Amino acid sequence: MQKVSLYRSPWLRATTIAACVLLAAFIFSMSAEPATVSGDRSTGIAEQILSAVVSDWEQMELHAQNEMLSSADHILRKITHFCIYTALGALLCLASLGFEATRRVHVLRSLLIGALYAASDEWHQAFVPGRGPAVTDVLLDSAGVLCGIAVMVLIAESILQKSA
Repeated sequence: MQKVSLYRSPWLRATTIAACVLLAAFIFSMSAEPATVSGDRSTGIAEQILSAVVSDWEQMELHAQNEMLSSADHILRKITHFCIYTALGALLCLASLGFEATRRVHVLRSLLIGALYAASDEWHQAFVPGRGPAVTDVLLDSAGVLCGIAVMVLIAESILQKSA
């Protein structure tokens, strides 16, 4: 199999690796928040969204609002998980593409690092008040990583074809 790299600049390699580390640190810091802090933030954001898109939000009964808010909060949290890990997957793949390797190695390296980080993040939450690990979140996060890798591979393939 042919080995490829998207760039060779040591500065760019260091920058992409630093971006991966910074995003991982951000994820870690968000996971370190107690459930009450994290929950209040996401519920507040979900409520702002609902009040903007549901025309009769203010007139709804409190019970109906709470039920809708609970669903919206859950969906928002899962979408956020997926999107943040999609960004991590793209950055991991971009960092990998700074080194010469086969396409398969770039994908597998990025996926392995991303999935292991997702698992370690869930394990970390076992030690945070009110939070706990969830296998479903590891799977969702890993799917996000894979999506980010796929996007980056498509972009890289396009760039490599144009430069060939």
